[in-house]
Amino acid sequence: MEWKVIRRRHDTNLVTCSLCLRVRRGSAWIEPEDVITALRSYELESPPNLLPGVCDDCADAIFDRRARPEETVAA
Repeated sequence: MEWKVIRRRHDTNLVTCSLCLRVRRGSAWIEPEDVITALRSYELESPPNLLPGVCDDCADAIFDRRARPEETVAA
């Protein structure tokens, strides 16, 4: 069986949420499995470049936690 290797395309710089690993595609955050399937990244000559980011859902969760009053923690 001969494997066909696809050369790197220009769309393989992927902004990835550092917390939940979803990938930004256009204006949406997509599950990584869906992006891997769509790009067929397993056939690329080299893996995509992952650029750090934080998705809207994770950013909202962080801001919500920071907005809550601090709780006293007993030792």
